Amino acid sequence: MNPEPEYVRYNQRVLERRRSPYQEIVIAEDPSVGHLLYLDDDLQIADLDEPYNRALVAPLREHGCLDEVLILGGGDGGVLKVALEQGARRAVLVDIDAEVIELSKRYLPNLCGDAFKDPRAEVVVGDAFARLDAPEQWDGIVYDLTMEPVGADRGRTPFIREILDKIARRLRPGGMLTMQCCGADEPELRNEIRTGLDRTFPRWGDWQAEIPSYDVEWVFAWAQTPREE
Repeated sequence: MNPEPEYVRYNQRVLERRRSPYQEIVIAEDPSVGHLLYLDDDLQIADLDEPYNRALVAPLREHGCLDEVLILGGGDGGVLKVALEQGARRAVLVDIDAEVIELSKRYLPNLCGDAFKDPRAEVVVGDAFARLDAPEQWDGIVYDLTMEPVGADRGRTPFIREILDKIARRLRPGGMLTMQCCGADEPELRNEIRTGLDRTFPRWGDWQAEIPSYDVEWVFAWAQTPREE
């Protein structure tokens, strides 16, 4: 039996429920955190969750990897907004679900602001995983997608390795990946990601952060390709 989604368990008011070609989208409201975005009953982000977006951008800014940035997922626009605020010259967001973007503009303006209208932003409705096959190079790549395999024919460990390999090839020398990983209560998944990062990148690290709408601390990671001599 599937557990109740959080918007039911916490008696949050559902403002809109929509079935897109890819997933069920629910926008809910809670007095403590404002509007929340759920995809297939899984909480993604809430109005007060800018710490999540800042966590994904901060390592890029600190290491000078924020000139040209590719954001994989992040259809709510929060990472896009922070990247532009922090000085990205070009930020390309790729998300498969146009309806997530539409509803986020309407219900989550505290997170996305005017980022979707910014001339430095490019919003692509399409397959973020497929974008990694394009012959492009980036200073920074933000992975704001699931760690679970896409497609039923792969295990999680090979999936993580494949994604990290593709990202490493798309980064310029000295370029940096940042990613959301999992809850701090998922040590097995965290170790799988750590093993994949250690196998693929010479320098990497992870850390935990408190996100207002999450029940547990969240794990984020960064990894950097070698700089040219």
